[in-house]
Amino acid sequence: MNAVAVGHSAAGALLTEPRGWEKIRSNLSAAAYRSLITHIPLHWMRQSFLRAAGMRIGKSVAILTGTTIIRPERISIGKGCMIGFDSFLGGEAGITIGENVNISSHCVLLGGIHDPDDPNFGAILKPTVIEDYVWLATRATVVAGVRIGRGAIVATGAVVTKDVPPYAIVAGVPARKIKERSPEACKYELAYQPWFF
Repeated sequence: MNAVAVGHSAAGALLTEPRGWEKIRSNLSAAAYRSLITHIPLHWMRQSFLRAAGMRIGKSVAILTGTTIIRPERISIGKGCMIGFDSFLGGEAGITIGENVNISSHCVLLGGIHDPDDPNFGAILKPTVIEDYVWLATRATVVAGVRIGRGAIVATGAVVTKDVPPYAIVAGVPARKIKERSPEACKYELAYQPWFF
């Protein structure tokens, strides 16, 4: 993404492409994590690295091996979350993940798109918000700028292109509501941290 990024963070601050030391730190952190750290079979070691890179991670979080993380300093994960194998978190515009969220393996959270009409192929960045008790099933894709409401479920292989209301279950490409989840189901606390993964 060559052009200066546009958009706002989840906190509302205008986002710009990192420059100087911030850009070096961000790019080196993402590259080191992807090529080396993500394969270390110890949660505490991987998460210590990500926290040092600026990522905010709550207690009892599992980020399983093989995950790619872009702009870790713009990503926040609440307590009791699980991110499965080989997922992709594109944090260019910021990703906020609530508590007790299950992001299954091979899921993709996109941080932005390129403007097809811009002669510089500039970036359009919009923050993504995943609220408490959301479950993204295997291979779900969430485009930039989407808010997925509390307790919602995104079915396997679905592509979410617009906001999902609380407790909705969505499926398909693009994802559409197929039924509703009981709010009473959203009382659990996740603490899944398998050894050596």
